[in-house]
Amino acid sequence: MTITRTTKAAASIIATACFLSLTACSSSSTTHAGDVGSVRSNPTPAMHTLARRSSDRANTHAYTFDTNFRAMHNDFDRVFHLNRPSRLHNNIKPY
Repeated sequence: MTITRTTKAAASIIATACFLSLTACSSSSTTHAGDVGSVRSNPTPAMHTLARRSSDRANTHAYTFDTNFRAMHNDFDRVFHLNRPSRLHNNIKPY
């Protein structure tokens, strides 16, 4: 019985996957993510509020700041009549 090239490749992939599954979760440090003390002291280290991370808060703040200033510039143009040309003469305008 001959072993084909595909069978050899599949066997080596399976052997590598088995080896990595056995060694991937090990840690030589005494305090790592699976340590009970570190989990009890801070069970959600990435969360800064009940539902959001610091990066989510920063994105929301940037979006809000951008939206508010664009709206403010739009309001400024309307208050000072800069949002369209004057309609005081009879020339045809595209607005």
